[in-house]
Amino acid sequence: MTQKNRQVLASLENICLKLNDQQILKGISLEIKKGEITTLIGPNGGGKTSIARILIGILTPTSGKVFIQKNSKIGYIPQKLEVEKTIPLRVIDFLKLNLPSADFQKISPAIIKQVGIENILQKSFHQISGGQMQKTLLAKALMNNPDILVLDEPTSNMDISAQAEFYDLLEEIRKKQHCTILLISHDLHIVMQKTNQVICVNHHICCEGNPESINNHPEYLSLFGKHKIDNIAIYPHHHDHQH
Repeated sequence: MTQKNRQVLASLENICLKLNDQQILKGISLEIKKGEITTLIGPNGGGKTSIARILIGILTPTSGKVFIQKNSKIGYIPQKLEVEKTIPLRVIDFLKLNLPSADFQKISPAIIKQVGIENILQKSFHQISGGQMQKTLLAKALMNNPDILVLDEPTSNMDISAQAEFYDLLEEIRKKQHCTILLISHDLHIVMQKTNQVICVNHHICCEGNPESINNHPEYLSLFGKHKIDNIAIYPHHHDHQH
């Protein structure tokens, strides 16, 4: 990556967050660089989602500064999207929400094909699988041609092969759409192969750097134990609460 490409698109400076007298984040400073995949890792409840929400402006920090490059558009993919079950909504209807019809006709075919959801467009939004849901949310986010894509644990309901496929897709989007990606993840084994910068968060920033340097960092090791980058069974807890 050349220096001129490493322009900072967004940053947080000394961010603190207190909710109900509880310190969620303390002194968080980080930079999101253009064209890179930055990954936040860390234990559940460590504040990763709060960082993403502060960055996109749906959560206000108690103190600190948020910077977003002027005119930058941000696409956000939450971990889960609850849509009222009584609302009849097909996948294609969801993709069309808040988009002028002419724009949809122009930009949607390429994105739908790229993400690989052509075969579920007429299905009910409520009946698609977790993996299909994430691809649909990704397609929806891409419709607005974002400069920064923020994804909160996008693969928590996918099996290993679906995860790998999803991360390949993100890599393709980063290259083709020149999109900068901020990823919150537990899939350390795959993330470590795909990401430029890893930031380990547990209410504060424990360590940050490229995957190789993080893998040997004492604070990372105390959280995750000693694991090879290609080892699959890394994370100590599963998403029991989601099933």
